[in-house]
Parts: sequence; C-alpha cells; structure tokens
Amino acid sequence: MLICALDYSLPEEGQVASIVYIPEGSHTITPSVNGKPKNVEIKMEGYYGEEVAATFQKDLEQRLAANVRPVFDFDHNDKGPASALPKRFYYVQGEGLMAEIEWTGAGRKAIESKDYSYFSPTFLLGKDGVPAGLPKRGPLGALVNEPAFREIPRIAASEQEAEITDTSKKMSDLILAALSIEPETETAEAAAVAAIEALKSDAETAKASLAEITEERDELQAKAAEANKSRAESLVKAAVSEGRIAPKDEDTKTKFIEKIEAGDDFAEEILSKLPKIHAGLEEPIVKASGEKTGSSEVRIEAAMAKASDQCGDNASFDVKWELAAQIDPEAFGV
Repeated sequence: MLICALDYSLPEEGQVASIVYIPEGSHTITPSVNGKPKNVEIKMEGYYGEEVAATFQKDLEQRLAANVRPVFDFDHNDKGPASALPKRFYYVQGEGLMAEIEWTGAGRKAIESKDYSYFSPTFLLGKDGVPAGLPKRGPLGALVNEPAFREIPRIAASEQEAEITDTSKKMSDLILAALSIEPETETAEAAAVAAIEALKSDAETAKASLAEITEERDELQAKAAEANKSRAESLVKAAVSEGRIAPKDEDTKTKFIEKIEAGDDFAEEILSKLPKIHAGLEEPIVKASGEKTGSSEVRIEAAMAKASDQCGDNASFDVKWELAAQIDPEAFGV
C-alpha cells in the first residue's frame, strides 16, 4: 500500500528526521493490494490518532527486537539497499501519523541527487479503513517517485528547498481558497485556471468601462469649468457696467473672475455689494453744445467736477484727481 509523505528537509548525517507516514484525514488511493491495483479508502482521523500511533509503535518495537532490522527501501522492491531506518512512530494533530527515521547513505544520496522525491509507507489496513499496524516482515515503506497520496509535498534536500516547496503549496492553497475551489479535488487546477481567466476578462471589461467613465467625467468637468468661467466673467462685466469696478482696473477684474470661477461665494457676495463709485466712467465728456471737449484743461476740469459729484465734498483732492484720471485718462495723459 503506497503513501507519499514529507515536508521536512534532510538533517545532518547521523541525525534523525521526522516524516509524515500516514497523513491525517480520509484519502482514497489506488495502491497495490496482493499484487493488484485497488481503490482503497484510508481513514486517519484525529480523534483516534494517538491510538493508531501506539499500535504502530508497539509493532515497530517488536520488529526492532528481532534479528532482522526493519528498513525503508526503494520503489517497494523488497530488496537492495535500505533508504532509511525507522526509529519511532508518534501522532501530531493536524498532520497525521509521523515516523522518526534515520536516512542511510543511499537514501540521503538519492534525495540529494533528486533521484527520489517522495516517501511511501507499507502498513496493514483494517476493514474499516483505519491503519491497523505494521507487517511482520519486509520493508515498512520506500522512497518512490509516484506516490499514492498526490497532495503530500515532496522530500527536499535542504531547508531552503523545503521552505520553498512548503510555501508554494500554502500559496496554492490560499489562491484556491480565494477562488472558492476545493484544493483536494482532481479538477482543482483546471477550475483555478478557468476562474483566473474569467477574472482577467472581467478586469479587462472593468478597465474599459473605467476608461469610458473617466473620459465622460473629464468632459463634464471641462464643461463645468467653462460654464463657471463664463458666469464669473458675466458677473464681473455686469459689475463694471454698474460702476462697481473701474473699466480699466484689469487687476481687480481678473481677481474677481478667478475667485468666482473657483467657487468663492464670499467673493461673489463682495462683488455684489461694491459701491457704484465708477458709474459713467465710460461715458464721453461733452460740452454744453453736445460736442466733445477739445482742450485738456477743459476736459480735466470737467472730469474733476464729475469726480467731485461722485465722491462727495468730503473726498480729498487726491481721491478726486485719481477718479478724474479714470474718467478721462486721455485728458490726464494716462
């Protein structure tokens, strides 16, 4: 009966190693039973793990006390060099029945050269599918390359290699779990590939949709910005017409346009409350006859009079002069 098991690296020569002899859980395998392949269900559940380990340990002690030492061989050929020597059986929750072994020179060389990568046990099986103990004679397992338990990690020749193998399996299990796929099924790999391809297709579709949405958003934002700018310019133009801003005060007009365009409600409120001290600045100064004034002196005098009317008698001369210059800049040489 064949089972592979091991997720440990080779220890230093002369030291013992631990391997998974029978993994925990229920497993359907196709071992050789009396020389013929047969589907067999192996049950190694945790609640009787200690009991199974005690039975195997008792059988091992009897074999160790005999003249012929128990061994693990190669490919279950029952002859040739030994690959390892069993020392002890014990149970580990979550892993299964463990075997403590010492690798032989041949076994160590086979693993280091990667000629063999898996372990397969030989044991007695009860009618209920529960491991019942060790055979009275012959090897107790073998190094193989075709294990019956396909999910068991391979034997590594170094800790680094073992760590990589173990990490890769854990990563694969995590990916399968994320895809809601049972890792122990025969179709797990195909199902995972199909699921990943579907995710890639969905991702491409989502990417295309996002590009369209982004383009539409950019167009809407551009239209909104243009509308805000147009509205700001209209408000400032109206303020100039109402005399709240001097027609030639480009700095003030630009500042109000920028603030209102940016959504500054306070700036818009201030603009609406500016005094109309510049009303009529764009109107030409004319004589009583209705013709435009000719001399600068007359035009300056007229502009000062208009500025005085707008500013009031309490305004200083400088204020009136500056406003008059805005009323008729040509007369003032501006």
